[in-house]
Amino acid sequence: MFSRARSLLHTTALRMALRHALLQVLVLAAMLAALFVVLDRYAARQIDSALLGEAHALAALPAEHRAQSVALLTQLHGEDRRLRHYRLEDAAGRRLAGNLPRWPGSLPADGVVRRIALDLPEDEEDHDARALLPSVGLALPGGGRLLVAQAPGEIEEVREVAFGLAAAMLTLAALLAMALGMLLGWRWLSRIDAINGVAARIASGDLTQRVQSSGRGDEFDLLADHLNAMLGRIEAAVAGMREVSDHVAHDLRRPLARLKTRIEVVLRQPRDADAYRKALQETLQDSEEILATFEALLTIARLEAGSELVTKQPFDLAAVTRNVAELYAAQADESGRPFTLSSAPAVMYVAGSAALASQALAKLLDNAFKYTPPGSPIEVDLARADGQARLAVIDHGGGLSDADKARLVARFARGDSARSQPGSGLGLALAAAIARAHGGQLVLTDTAGGGLTARLDLPLAKEGASRPD
Repeated sequence: MFSRARSLLHTTALRMALRHALLQVLVLAAMLAALFVVLDRYAARQIDSALLGEAHALAALPAEHRAQSVALLTQLHGEDRRLRHYRLEDAAGRRLAGNLPRWPGSLPADGVVRRIALDLPEDEEDHDARALLPSVGLALPGGGRLLVAQAPGEIEEVREVAFGLAAAMLTLAALLAMALGMLLGWRWLSRIDAINGVAARIASGDLTQRVQSSGRGDEFDLLADHLNAMLGRIEAAVAGMREVSDHVAHDLRRPLARLKTRIEVVLRQPRDADAYRKALQETLQDSEEILATFEALLTIARLEAGSELVTKQPFDLAAVTRNVAELYAAQADESGRPFTLSSAPAVMYVAGSAALASQALAKLLDNAFKYTPPGSPIEVDLARADGQARLAVIDHGGGLSDADKARLVARFARGDSARSQPGSGLGLALAAAIARAHGGQLVLTDTAGGGLTARLDLPLAKEGASRPD
């Protein structure tokens, strides 16, 4: 608990919360200051209005009643110092009633409220003599003057109450803002600690860890979703790398062992030139097989990492299909195998890489030629369906089971019938990776009448996309 509190003091979340609290207090202080000014002016206007009203009411009384009323009000002031001060004079300036010892020289009897310094009674000398009190003087009918002034205690009490309320509100607002900031910082720190804990466990090697989402849909949940997606890809990449390493170690052991054995046999005793040439040719074939395996692995890795297709340029898939089909048509003629290219659209644009699309089609045709009987026909079909280009290689061989269809798209996966055939088991995996890099997929289905149909479904280029001339 205490360590969490100490950590909280050094967090950005707390600093942001405190700054927000300070900003709230400053805004509230400005609002209270403006409110205090408005209330002070309102109170001043109310006092001025009350002074004028009382002065005019006293001036309207008959002379004999006016003096009695001023004397009574003065007596009330003696009992309650928050009431007003009075001075009633005759025409000669003599005081008839009231508690003010003299008429201030700066106050004319014109019925206008002014704030002036008054000489107060001796029992109120403790009051600040420099204080300016609201006062009004009236000239009376028949001569004489009347002065009514607000006692200082009333104004000071109003201001003290206003200041007290403002200070209490500011203090309460500051405490609430601080508490809210601490609570917010604590919650942020708790969620950040959870993410840090997951990161620490992942750094120690447990890639199965995931950040828990609170379900609120806030920025922390969004961060958790992105982190979990990233961790999923990292875990899959590491698992794939382990799988590739295992398969490479297993599948390359055989050609490397053949190379080593062949070289050892050739070096045991002198041989003629034909024997050396044959050994070198076989060694070259094994080396090419190893290089082809590595090249396929690198291509798949680059495609899955997204670096093989930096930008997708529209290309004519129909032209690519015709060019590749022409190459394999010559091979089919030499072996007497029926080979046909179904009538394809004259132009069909797909966004991506023409070279990779050619490589994927070539891999599918290699498999069809390799794993079907020599007289079995092979067809290449290109069609447009559901906004996609569908490029299919159709053979009439033995076909695949449903389990093999799902398994053989993995790297180094090989069917039982392919064990005796040369190859690395990367053809379908490479074709599938190329399809995914283009935003499509590799689909394996049964051919009507027996056989396998390997189809590349690739999204067509958007209308208006820049196309090569």
